[in-house]
Amino acid sequence: HPRQLPVISLTFFPPEKAADPNRVTTGRQTAVLPLARTAVEIFAELRRAQPTITIHGRTQYVVEGDLCLDEVGLLDYAAEREALQTRAVPEDEPQPQGLVAVTDDDLRIVRWKKGLVLTYAVLKSTFADEEQYQTVVDAMHKATAEGEAAAGVNFQHLEHLDGGLEPDDEHPIFVVDGLDTKGKLIAAAFFPNDPPSERRLILDPSYFAPDLGYDQVGVLRHELGHVLGFRHEHIRSGAPAICPDEPESGTIDLTDYDPQSVM
Repeated sequence: HPRQLPVISLTFFPPEKAADPNRVTTGRQTAVLPLARTAVEIFAELRRAQPTITIHGRTQYVVEGDLCLDEVGLLDYAAEREALQTRAVPEDEPQPQGLVAVTDDDLRIVRWKKGLVLTYAVLKSTFADEEQYQTVVDAMHKATAEGEAAAGVNFQHLEHLDGGLEPDDEHPIFVVDGLDTKGKLIAAAFFPNDPPSERRLILDPSYFAPDLGYDQVGVLRHELGHVLGFRHEHIRSGAPAICPDEPESGTIDLTDYDPQSVM
């Protein structure tokens, strides 16, 4: 039998041309990357394309399906995306994976003060009827109980505030309220470092639809994950390629990547 020679794959650039700065060669693969966009260009695109909702008179842009940002937050998000798209990583370089936590400017994990009880109220008047209100109350009790068991945190429902908040009332850490976003999202929450005025867990009327397609308690488990400071699990490279690129700055890995994660 003739001797079988190994197959070697090479990539050559024409000598008369300068190497394309948008061409990345890793191992035996060559890819042409799209021209990098500036944060201002990305911001303009996001501002034009992302759905918006109005919360107490303030316009919020919905990104990643359930994160609401004002214009300043959207510009920061665009800057993170700019950094993400210009970072070329060789295919054989180990990739960070894991449950992802939010960090501050000093790379410290953003978390609630140890021992703090996370109080909340379910604003009854923001839901269509008693049945919807009770559905949310029950689902929150189940989701918070599971969060307490898994994460060692404490939630407390201040039921006496469900009828509405007065200026002289004690204020819970956050409120759960219904908001008709015209189906632009199912639910949305906040992170521990968001200002008190933005600490709301929002539920769209689609949350109550018979054909929702998601477990109602599971939706709240996910949103409470954001409340505790966790980002989406799929932003890491271990996620399937169909998941969109999302900025990783201001995050830190906590566990191995888990495709079954609630986040």
